[in-house]
Amino acid sequence: MKTSKFFMACLLLAAFISCTKEDVYAPANISGTWVFSAADKGGIWNDLKVSELYVFDGNGGYIIKNLSPEGQGVTYYSGKLYTEESSFVQTDSKVYTVRTAGDKYVFESLTGTFTLSSSTSVTMTFGYSGTGPVTGYKLSKVTSFQDKEPEDPDDGIVRINGTEILETNDIAGLISDKATGKGIPGVIVSDNYTCVKTDENGVYQFRSNSLTRFVFYTTPAEYKISTPSYPSQPLFYKAIQPNGELIRTDFQLEALPGGKETNWTFLGIGDPQCATSGNASRYGAETIPDIKKTTAGLNSVYAMTLGDIVFDSTDMWPSMRASMASVYNGTSFVIFFQTIGNHDHDSLKPDTSDDATDDYVATSTFGQHFGPTDYSFDRGDVHIVSMDDIMVSSQKSSSKSNGKTWSYTGGFTKAQINWLKQDLELVDNKAEKMIFICCHIPFRGSSTNNYPEVLNLMDQFKEAHLMIGHTHYTQNYIYTSSHKGKGGLPLYEHIHGSACGAWWTKTCSSTVSGEPSGYTVYDIEGAHIKDWYFKGTNKDKDFQVRVFDGNDIYYQTKSCPLNWYTASQPVGSYSFSTKGNANLKGSFVLQIFNDDDSYWSAALYKKSTGQKIGDFKRLANGSCSNAAMSAHYYNVKGKSSDSYRSWTASHYWYYKPASGNPASETDWEVVVTHKLPGGQVNHTYTCSKLTKEGDFEKEFYF
Repeated sequence: MKTSKFFMACLLLAAFISCTKEDVYAPANISGTWVFSAADKGGIWNDLKVSELYVFDGNGGYIIKNLSPEGQGVTYYSGKLYTEESSFVQTDSKVYTVRTAGDKYVFESLTGTFTLSSSTSVTMTFGYSGTGPVTGYKLSKVTSFQDKEPEDPDDGIVRINGTEILETNDIAGLISDKATGKGIPGVIVSDNYTCVKTDENGVYQFRSNSLTRFVFYTTPAEYKISTPSYPSQPLFYKAIQPNGELIRTDFQLEALPGGKETNWTFLGIGDPQCATSGNASRYGAETIPDIKKTTAGLNSVYAMTLGDIVFDSTDMWPSMRASMASVYNGTSFVIFFQTIGNHDHDSLKPDTSDDATDDYVATSTFGQHFGPTDYSFDRGDVHIVSMDDIMVSSQKSSSKSNGKTWSYTGGFTKAQINWLKQDLELVDNKAEKMIFICCHIPFRGSSTNNYPEVLNLMDQFKEAHLMIGHTHYTQNYIYTSSHKGKGGLPLYEHIHGSACGAWWTKTCSSTVSGEPSGYTVYDIEGAHIKDWYFKGTNKDKDFQVRVFDGNDIYYQTKSCPLNWYTASQPVGSYSFSTKGNANLKGSFVLQIFNDDDSYWSAALYKKSTGQKIGDFKRLANGSCSNAAMSAHYYNVKGKSSDSYRSWTASHYWYYKPASGNPASETDWEVVVTHKLPGGQVNHTYTCSKLTKEGDFEKEFYF
């Protein structure tokens, strides 16, 4: 169409030049601004058929403006407008002339005559009579037009899609809709140092930082997550290297067929932490199939790995990337985003003793596989941010394939906080949206290393959640009084247990505090987590609790017998001890895998009648190790690290029967209730069996 219009314009001017004096007729008395167009074969006129804009002054003077994109500017004419100057070209390239005949305008051609059939204040319609197809033509009056020479055309450097690129900027590009080709306004774009929004033309531009290595965008809620190469791996970024010249980087987005998702599923996956090919094989053979099964039938599933994808083993990156590249659940692909962990910082990079330089360089290998470490995207009414909260300092030896690992502290640099402020400032209607901030190391209300600044920024949103990994045990930290969203619910920190459990211990599927290895499933509705539950790998979704006998002593004939109630118990010949709690002596000991002290309750019932016997009490965090799990690791699995006596998070509740002997009690059932924040959903879990030493192989492992 564009080439045709340009050709038509050229023929029109050629016809004008070839006219002789004999062709001159009386001046055409036309005034105003008119568009000349062809309505082929009686079709409806539209602006796509416009090739020329004529501006008449009423005295015979006029201007022709070429509207075709190939047009080189405006052709100015003055003097009298004669009929032959109104020569035009039909789409079949035949040249026609117009002459006045009384009050009629007659278009003549080699094969027929075109006569004015109707006229209003805004249109003149011409009919054709003669041989050949019957085709209508008309002149249409327009109310506005460009009355100056057009600005420089788009050249991709000085001007992109109608937007002038400032000389001071060296990063620019167009974000457009894949179907329409039109620019998408209001998309956040960043290089980790500056955040901007695309303008009304879908164009972004800014000045890069000397450390810039990616340009990326925040996927709008109305658009699909782009996954061009791997159907489960998002590709929302491009690697760049500023060189002083303008770097143009365009992105095309595909709209979601039904608009933004109001109901969708989020998976929080802690620490796959694969050090060997055997570890990676287990992740691909255990965790990934379980995710497929759990999410089967769901169309909108987005997963976030919460750090420590590998274990100081850079040779594991290809395997881990491949395991998450094409996860199809039978309905759709599960999209896997990534958060960087301390063991994902490449310790093969040199230790320069400059912490800022070391941290920047140590993240480069992660970036080669997954892009920026700090980024955001939108799903439904949720703004999701992933950030690196690892600050490396020095290297030390490691038994893993790199041979060394980074020492680190948790926190954020001032530059990261500045980036986060910019990102959140560009989020519209924060008070009506939910925010997830995904990091590796827990916050737990920390007052150091810029953690408070992040928490304060989250208070702007209707509902706020931290998604965390690192610990290899589950814990929920609730900011009951210090931080609340605009909707009234407290900020909630979800510390996820590990997918690898206790580091892929042979035949083991348990974390260091005794819950199964696994992940957490979140059901999102609007700007609220409507429901969530911990999902043990290869376990039923209702497997959420165990009940122990507080009198049991585990592995009495081994070197490290342990119980629930002795305050301090040495672990064999090692220099550390486990921790017990006297309240557990003679009690039913209840372990709830993913509990907290605000939204959970438990009671003992007579199973046959449903009569309530009494309520369980929850131990405070830090008051007890899992005696059964610790004893198994130290006595059977041969572990020697103090990690396996963890007591930071206490998932233990107790109820002491009158007998003081749970093993002698009969006809009992423990009923556990989870009332989720917001009050929309309650879950009930039951257990009526004591977990004994002989049950460990089938309950902890598979």
